[in-house]
Amino acid sequence: MYAALNESGTLIYAQNAKEKGKYFCCRCEKPVKLITTKARKYFRHLNKINNDINEREIHLTGKKIILNLLKEFSNVKTEFFLPTIQQRPDIFLTEQKIAIEYQCALLKINLLEERVLGYHQLGIKSIWILGGNYLDDQIQKKHLKFLNYSDRLGYYIIMLDSKRQIFTVFHHIKFIGPFNHIFFQRQIFQERHLAEVLDFEPQGYRLNPVLMNQHFIRRLRQKNDHNSQQVKLDFFQRHHITVEDYLDNRYFVPIAPIYFYPAWQMACGQSKRLLRQPLLKFKTRKKPPD
Repeated sequence: MYAALNESGTLIYAQNAKEKGKYFCCRCEKPVKLITTKARKYFRHLNKINNDINEREIHLTGKKIILNLLKEFSNVKTEFFLPTIQQRPDIFLTEQKIAIEYQCALLKINLLEERVLGYHQLGIKSIWILGGNYLDDQIQKKHLKFLNYSDRLGYYIIMLDSKRQIFTVFHHIKFIGPFNHIFFQRQIFQERHLAEVLDFEPQGYRLNPVLMNQHFIRRLRQKNDHNSQQVKLDFFQRHHITVEDYLDNRYFVPIAPIYFYPAWQMACGQSKRLLRQPLLKFKTRKKPPD
């Protein structure tokens, strides 16, 4: 913000503010701090500054944990600059050509795609470990853009709680039911070597198909967003039957967590559009079996 109130309640522009003065937000009246850079001066909420410091501490602690787990490797570099792609991975194994990113801040999909592509162009495998703003004991939609795949883990995501020093591997992630409920299995590692985190062999878990019962039918009837209404209308015009009647008592088998539209829409003719998941893009098997 470019202006704030001083202790007398007078509006002060950042360019005229004094470094040691006390200032308050014009809207919420909470304390703000004057920030001075080479390019400009501006005010920022104190809680934002504290959050930034906390995020940096979480990120730094997480990097130290990962580095400690990789101490047997002699070729581990931190903040190693790759000039060709103008990228600086958190941790880089130069001989193995592996970049490890400990992602704590929210990251837009465009930037994630750009960074994954950059590594791929140099023949570098990138491993993304989530923490900070992404830390959770569940898999949410916001996590799915970081989805990876291996024959051993199926579709998986790795998280690191740097405060508790706990790695969590969410593996064999799937969509189940007509509305793409996210199913996962989970393994927690404490004070383990990173290789064990990546290479453990989980026990398989067989999922049964989900019946489109009356509970799901009621939910489907309540779907009134534009896309759902369009699918319902198009289906009725083509088949002269409602989607609710068509899907009643139908079974939905578990599917890969890679689809943009819910299973009920795809069962009614909607396209199988894929989510933007750059870590899956360059796999030998681009679309592994469900």
